[in-house]
Amino acid sequence: MSTIAHTDRTPAWPTLLGVQGLVLFALAVVGWQLRSGVTPQGTPVHARLEALDVPLASAAVEAAIAQAQDGAAVMEEDVLRVTSFLSLTARGADLEVSDIRLVPMEQQDVRGVQIVEAVLDVSGHLFDLPIFLDGAHRQRAVGRLQAMAFDVQPGGGMQGQVRLHYYRPKAMDTSWIEGRLAVTAPEAVELAPVLERAATLAAWGAFAESQPRRAEKARHARSRAARELPANLIELQASGGRFVWDADEGIVIR
Repeated sequence: MSTIAHTDRTPAWPTLLGVQGLVLFALAVVGWQLRSGVTPQGTPVHARLEALDVPLASAAVEAAIAQAQDGAAVMEEDVLRVTSFLSLTARGADLEVSDIRLVPMEQQDVRGVQIVEAVLDVSGHLFDLPIFLDGAHRQRAVGRLQAMAFDVQPGGGMQGQVRLHYYRPKAMDTSWIEGRLAVTAPEAVELAPVLERAATLAAWGAFAESQPRRAEKARHARSRAARELPANLIELQASGGRFVWDADEGIVIR
């Protein structure tokens, strides 16, 4: 690691890990002050902020974000990749996709992790649906089969929707940080962009921490669909009807 020249604004611990920790701690403290209405000046955390080397802090946070980024998340720049994969997978299963869209939801999986719902309008033969569902999970982005609803004609022709849930980190609102620092730690206002990026780092941390649970839920939903669909699809192929499947509730035939 290259040597960084010491100045009167060098942090007390000249390591990237220490800088990351201080920046995240400062973000939490300033956020707590905003929620609680407390505006103390001259506190130890503010003194450390004012003494922090801004370029070093920025480099530390950016390095941490680069390391934390995970291909299992579906970011805005991944929309085309994911929709193209789903569309090609459906075509490979002899299904027709008339529309596909990814919709960010207000609902969060856990704090800092947003749900992105993929909605596919699908038609084709009923027996090709399991082939598509199996293939849809074979990508870097981790998605959970959430729901299906199809109208089925005798003989197996069908038309309906498939919904999958994907996930991405969503940083807290940081628009208030610069103004807050101007009040509580005026000498540290230039650190505002670093604290804003620290919110992104914290969101990636929340994503990483909760990802194993999401992966397990995705496996459970996939396994449930594999158990419940075959026998019911055979029955629907003969009689026709409407079926609705939910990851938590299972299948209902109407």
